[in-house]
Amino acid sequence: MSMLAATPVGASSEITDTRLRRLYEYWNAKRGDRPAPTRRDIDPVEIPDLLGFVNIYEVQDEPRDFKVRLNGSEVAEMLGQDITGKYCSTVISGPDAVSYKTAFDICVDQCRPAIVETSLAFCGKPYMAQTIIVLPLGSDGESVDMIVTAHSYRAIKTTDQPIDLEAHRSTAGR
Repeated sequence: MSMLAATPVGASSEITDTRLRRLYEYWNAKRGDRPAPTRRDIDPVEIPDLLGFVNIYEVQDEPRDFKVRLNGSEVAEMLGQDITGKYCSTVISGPDAVSYKTAFDICVDQCRPAIVETSLAFCGKPYMAQTIIVLPLGSDGESVDMIVTAHSYRAIKTTDQPIDLEAHRSTAGR
């Protein structure tokens, strides 16, 4: 997948990252025969090792935006801030914002999972990339009013020098 790509996901076999695949499989089991599980179906006790990498968004219409209801601690650390209560449109900018919106729109409009890959340039880390699984949640199990995501990070080698990931981690929340 090239950087800044957003694509629908049809099966767990399409997801190469273990963490993202685990959330997808958990979500898929919770939805059963429905297009999407409800927010109440997602029990944090059942996925404790994923929680730091999970965000939950509330879908806002007219204009469409996505309000962060839960910002996982590892996601907040990577972003350098806790974005709980903020809207995606105020946090993410540039080409990354377009990719996020495309993936979130696929999720909401088609009630199906999507995967997106972006840089972290929007938060001052152009040497880092993230892959995100974007999964629909619906209060009625059909129309999407919330989204749950899991994030995976990796360094982008931009020079011939090795990258020390620990040296680049934020101190937010410490």
